[in-house]
Amino acid sequence: MTDELLIWFYHNKRPLPWRENPEPYYVLVSEIMAQQTRMAQLLPFYTRFVAQFPTPEALASATEDEVLTAWAGMGYYARARNLHRAIKEIRASYGNNWPTNRKEWEALPGIGPYTAGAVLSIAFGQKEAAIDGNILRVYARVNNDKTDISTPAAKSRATAFVLKNMPDKPDKIRLFNQSLMELGALVCTPQNPKCENCPIAQHCQARQVGTTHNLPVKAKKNPSPEIPVGVILILSPEGKVLMRRRTEGLLKGMWVYYLTEGNDGTTTTATAIINHMGYTLKQIQPAGTATHTFTHRIWHMTAHIAHINETHAIEDYQFLSPDDLTKIAIPAAMGYFSLP
Repeated sequence: MTDELLIWFYHNKRPLPWRENPEPYYVLVSEIMAQQTRMAQLLPFYTRFVAQFPTPEALASATEDEVLTAWAGMGYYARARNLHRAIKEIRASYGNNWPTNRKEWEALPGIGPYTAGAVLSIAFGQKEAAIDGNILRVYARVNNDKTDISTPAAKSRATAFVLKNMPDKPDKIRLFNQSLMELGALVCTPQNPKCENCPIAQHCQARQVGTTHNLPVKAKKNPSPEIPVGVILILSPEGKVLMRRRTEGLLKGMWVYYLTEGNDGTTTTATAIINHMGYTLKQIQPAGTATHTFTHRIWHMTAHIAHINETHAIEDYQFLSPDDLTKIAIPAAMGYFSLP
């Protein structure tokens, strides 16, 4: 099975930039970005990010604001903060070297079993499994395993399967996990798998017994809570907008307009909020609606643009000019609404 898979990978792999130069830094950045992000969306962000931070030293010396600004639009900003912290810890603890084993990697911020295994196998050629959704799906079908793939038991079996079939030579180890992931992404897909193009079809038990489309088994997630959110773009007489940098929780480190979760989003409510803040309102108008989906919640946003007569900011907020906005990290959730 292994040789067939590696030959297929050699001829069919996508030309991803970190594959051409599998240095630990590039592999780490790509794997962190690939969490919760599709490859087509990831590639332009990856290119821009490593152009701005081409080395671990460059990333370690950057400010959090610079990192989050470079990450803006990717979402799941905890990934950027953890990557930044991890690189800083690596530079502080290992100098110009890298952690050399799974325990050391998993001790770093934001590095779990999958990322540790991916970096160790791809960048260092170590015999480590990296179990992601693609590999779990391939494993379940090849072995006709009906275990819920979200369970520890399924992940343990998939790990044993990967290590059993993984070659011993570092150069082939570097490719093996990638070949399984690529097979899941391109051929053994969740819907409409291309079994006729599969290089290991003869080894697939699910295909032999006709259960391919029933696998893998995965428990349904509870639906994400849907939350109404009022968004107010509060403009000073000079055309600056009131914003604050969130210091905890969702969108930590990102700059947002004035937000109120749970309100009805009406103009009357927005006007009352402005008055309660101590501002005198010159004009207020609706600025549209938008829905933004996070990992564990959905925001249904209703926005207003409010022109006020004052220039003083309130606690934790400051007025920023349009030029200032180009230098800070603004999340995609705020990108639905623009200044007039």
